[in-house]
This record gives sequence, C-alpha cells and structure tokens, in this order.
Amino acid sequence: MTMPESLLQPRLHDQLLPNIVSFEYMFDNGTTSSMKERGHNVTWVGPGQSAVQGVRRLPNGTFEAAGEPRQKNSGGFAI
Repeated sequence: MTMPESLLQPRLHDQLLPNIVSFEYMFDNGTTSSMKERGHNVTWVGPGQSAVQGVRRLPNGTFEAAGEPRQKNSGGFAI
C-alpha cells in the first residue's frame, strides 16, 4: 500500500487507562473477536476521532509522506 492508501484504512486505538481498545466501525470483525477472546475490552467508535500523518522510506531511498485524508487542509510533502 502507499502511505495515502494506508491512512484510509480503519483504525484502532489501544488505551491503557481506562483499559479499552476502540475500533472504528469498518474494522475487521475477525480481529475484534480475537481481541475479545484474549480479554481486551473492545468498544466501537465512528470514523474521524483520530488524526494521523505518515512517512515511509521507499526502496530507492526517497520518502513518501501523507497527511490525514479525513480532514480538510492536511497534506504531506517529501523531498
């Protein structure tokens, strides 16, 4: 996946206190079921409750940057 494609994927947030793992509604149910079986307190949230930026190094040594695709005025730039 490219960095922009990665940022479009459903997200999770693992919170220590309180001990809750929040999954966006579109997250894979197999993963959430596995987390529940392991004793995690799983909750569901709508998209848009987080903001992320990402950078990855490509095989040719350059970088690919991307900003939060769910917000206006967010972007990435790499030299």
